[in-house]
Amino acid sequence: EGSAPQISAPAEPEPEGEAAPWRIAGEVLDTYIIVEQGDTILFIDKHAAHERMNFDRMKAEGYTPMVQTLLTPVTLHPPAEEGAALLANLPLLEEFGFEVDQLGQDLAVRQAPFDVAVEDIPATLEEIAQKLLTTGGADPAAARDELLHTMACKAAIKGGWKTSLQELERVAQAVMEGSVKYCPHGRPVAIELTKKELEKQFKRA
Repeated sequence: EGSAPQISAPAEPEPEGEAAPWRIAGEVLDTYIIVEQGDTILFIDKHAAHERMNFDRMKAEGYTPMVQTLLTPVTLHPPAEEGAALLANLPLLEEFGFEVDQLGQDLAVRQAPFDVAVEDIPATLEEIAQKLLTTGGADPAAARDELLHTMACKAAIKGGWKTSLQELERVAQAVMEGSVKYCPHGRPVAIELTKKELEKQFKRA
């Protein structure tokens, strides 16, 4: 057998306020971005991190959504309570790019945010309606946040889907610079594994 690998001396500490350089080492399961920074490896949940980026962007003052006018309106057939909840919150829906009006017993969606695929519009509004039923009447601010959560999630890149390196780098950059730490629901978007912890798993430490 060859000689045991030499373990180099610890690197000099970085000057205060200056983070060590990092690089994307890959992606696993089409879900987790692997970032190497010094003796630390980070696994970033790309969906959770991107969802937080969307949430902060949409919540910012002056946010104006990109919208798509639908050549053929999407028709919804919601239960009466859900339909009423959506109609009662039309200004809030318009704020995020939806144009909805009543069409007999149904609802017609004539405009939607560009971030939401046409085929996802019914499910998105159904989810929003259900959240409005539990929060809208009691707390308008909470209703707005619930809508933000839904919109941020729908617009985020999905775990399990192929994502371009450019998008992965954009998400990783937000995490590594510290502007994104938790998803909108409070879960961490990244976990860390040190070189020492990894070597212990291989019984090298």
